[in-house]
Amino acid sequence: MFVRANYTNVQAPAGYAAYVVERPLMGQTSFAGVITGPSSTGLSWRKYGDLVSITPYSYSEDFSGVSALIARDKLPITGNAHIVFRIRSAPEQIRTYMERYGGLDETRQADYIAQESYSNYVKEPFRTLVREEFALYDGLAVPEHFAEMGNHIASELTQRLSETPFEVIQVVIGNAQPPAVVLEQIALKVAKLQEFQRKNTEQQIALANLAIEEANGRASGAKELAIAEAQAQANLTLSKSLTPELLQYEAIQMMKGAERIYVPVGTNGMPLVGQVPMGPATKN
Repeated sequence: MFVRANYTNVQAPAGYAAYVVERPLMGQTSFAGVITGPSSTGLSWRKYGDLVSITPYSYSEDFSGVSALIARDKLPITGNAHIVFRIRSAPEQIRTYMERYGGLDETRQADYIAQESYSNYVKEPFRTLVREEFALYDGLAVPEHFAEMGNHIASELTQRLSETPFEVIQVVIGNAQPPAVVLEQIALKVAKLQEFQRKNTEQQIALANLAIEEANGRASGAKELAIAEAQAQANLTLSKSLTPELLQYEAIQMMKGAERIYVPVGTNGMPLVGQVPMGPATKN
């Protein structure tokens, strides 16, 4: 700010606004307006300005240890969330910021005051919304919803800060995962589940093979039984065809042209003579 005697020229560089007041030689200091840089008031009578940074600021919040996030399934999650915010640049918002939110601090730099404003008015609502958002998802599913979570938090925080001079530009969920000891337990659980599934698959294969063998055995037994039944039926049919007449006829045919005929003899050395019945007996 250029000062010469009682004439001043309040200057606001790019990225800043200047909250301008008039300080008369007598009487009270009064609000004179807001200029947005790069700009200046020009040479004016006893006007003074305090700078307000209107550039975006980025802050990160860490959630680990006792501050770890708790997912819907009660799984603890460690990670971080980033926010980009700024002080609204409209003149009425600059005035509100300076007069009602502690921006008017002539002893400190504008950037430091903006950081203090974040700590006092934005930080805790932001952290609370992050916790509430993580509680909506199961722990292991969180990485699949980072973008969705960030957008929802930004929307909710914008609504909560709608009556303040603070504007939320973006919220980004950073790396988030269960603690190392929990990851080890999950890995062991997954390994056991995979081993159980492998054994279950092997058991199912063994049962299937056994069923196949039993089916093959039943089929083989049925085949042998069918062959035996067919052979028995053939033998029965053959035995029914061997009548005494047929046997006598076959014997006579065998004797024809034979050089020798063997006749059974009895114990007395005489040939055994018998008669084969030729049919049913008839009464005279």
